[in-house]
Amino acid sequence: MENKLPIGYYLKMADNLLTEGIHNIHQETDITRTDWQILNSINENNNLDVKSITKLLSVFADNATIAAAITNLHERGIILLGNKLSLTERGKSLYENCLQKQKQFRQIAMQNISEEEYENTLACLEKIIENLSPKISN
Repeated sequence: MENKLPIGYYLKMADNLLTEGIHNIHQETDITRTDWQILNSINENNNLDVKSITKLLSVFADNATIAAAITNLHERGIILLGNKLSLTERGKSLYENCLQKQKQFRQIAMQNISEEEYENTLACLEKIIENLSPKISN
């Protein structure tokens, strides 16, 4: 492993490039990352109300950010508010457009990487996370 930089460099560089690429897709489709998480959550689970989606997405954004995004998406005619949140036809179209762009981006990111290489990378990262995560003492 001569002339290799520390793993942190590669992790940070990959994270920056992935984040930038997804950010660009969101800009192209006129949504934020929080907007995408809301759209994706609604698409994946048709039983979400405002309270449950706020709880679900609390690891990504604070309550005020989520509430503002929900209000904005509703005012733009992308989601419907009610007992359960749902995508409008415009919302479904926006979701599919953004999803397709993300799939294309992922294909570019993963070109020339075998399934085995990908699985090995995930396994290695999982071990690093486990090694660095605080241990709960009994």
